[in-house]
Amino acid sequence: MGAADRFQVSIFPMQAFMHFKRGDEAHDRRAAYDEISRAHGTKVDDVWSQLQEVYDEEGLTLTRDGKVGNPFDAQRLLWLAEKSGKALDVLDALLEACHAKGQPLSDLAVLNDCAFKAGLAKSARDDDMARFLVSPRGGSDVALRLGECLDRGVVASPVVVLDQRFPLEGAQPYAVVGAVLAELLATGTNFRVVAPSGMDSSKWP
Repeated sequence: MGAADRFQVSIFPMQAFMHFKRGDEAHDRRAAYDEISRAHGTKVDDVWSQLQEVYDEEGLTLTRDGKVGNPFDAQRLLWLAEKSGKALDVLDALLEACHAKGQPLSDLAVLNDCAFKAGLAKSARDDDMARFLVSPRGGSDVALRLGECLDRGVVASPVVVLDQRFPLEGAQPYAVVGAVLAELLATGTNFRVVAPSGMDSSKWP
C-alpha cells in the first residue's frame, strides 16, 4: 500500500495580497513582501532564503523584483479553468508570471496571457476571455472558498493539509515535507516535525 492510499493530501492555494483593492495600481513587490513579513513577525530575508531554497530544488526562477496586486481575478481564472480540466496548466502559468517574471496577478492582460499559455484562451488577446475577466462570473464561488480559508486561519500560500487534519504552511523544502510524511505514516501526527501554527486544526476538514 502506497502513501497515497493511507492518507489524503489537500492543497488550499490561498493567495496573499487580498487586502489590496481590486483595480488598484500594482504595488512594489519588495515592499509588499516586507509588509507581510513584518505583519507575521518574520524577517523578510529569512522568508526569501527559504523560498529560494525551495525554488532552487525545483529548478525554478524566483524574483524579488516586479509588482504584485490583488489576485482575486486570478482565482476566478482558476475557477474557470477547473471546468475545462486546465486548472494545473493555468496555475503553472500564474506562478511563472508572478514568481519568475514579477508580474501582478491583478493585471487582466497578464491573466489573459496566462490563459492563452495554458490553452484556456484562443489567443493572448482573446475577446471571450477578456469578457470573462471583466465579468463577475465565479466571484461568489471564489469568495466562499476564500472565506473558508480565512475561517480556518489560512494566511500562507499555499497550505497543504495532510490527512484532513494537519496543515503545513507555505512553501517547504523537500527535507521538511519528507520528514512530515514519514512522521504521519509512522505515528499519525506531524506536529513533532512541524510545530502547530496559528491555524485552528480542529476546523479541518
